[in-house]
Amino acid sequence: MNQKLVLSVLTAILFAGSSLLAQEADVALGRYLPPEKDSVIEIFKCGDKYCGKTVCIKDNAYPEKEKDKGVPGTPYLDHNNEDPKLRNRPNLGMVFITGFDYVGEGVYKNGKIYNPRDGKTYCGKFTSLEGGNRLDLKGTLCSITFIGKTNNWVKLGGMNLDDPKWDCTFKAKK
Repeated sequence: MNQKLVLSVLTAILFAGSSLLAQEADVALGRYLPPEKDSVIEIFKCGDKYCGKTVCIKDNAYPEKEKDKGVPGTPYLDHNNEDPKLRNRPNLGMVFITGFDYVGEGVYKNGKIYNPRDGKTYCGKFTSLEGGNRLDLKGTLCSITFIGKTNNWVKLGGMNLDDPKWDCTFKAKK
């Protein structure tokens, strides 16, 4: 075989392999319901990385009993953030999962997870399971990675987000 043909075949195999890896990595893209079932999280591509943001929050308003945290009836804010300048940003639409790399076999690593419930940022990884219908998201202390918590998220399907209890970034405001 001549060298040009061998080079062409190897190049085609390389492109096909990288295309398949990209398709495999993108299986995690979509909207998920975390275990608390009080929000919807969207996993999306941010450049060549994978990120996540809150696209819906159920009952997205401070109740009367939490008036020490926010004005009753107004949407939840990032009031636990360690940076005072960020405490007035809304939780709805917040990108809180950043910088994950796809490393193969359904595993995404090397990213950060910000938790607005406690205002802390964690190191993490997530694994896409069941063809992208489930994500296991693990947040760990960045300094001690064996200490952490894993949550199981389920891909959103058949859930009625038209209920007025759900405030979603993609719904028209009334």
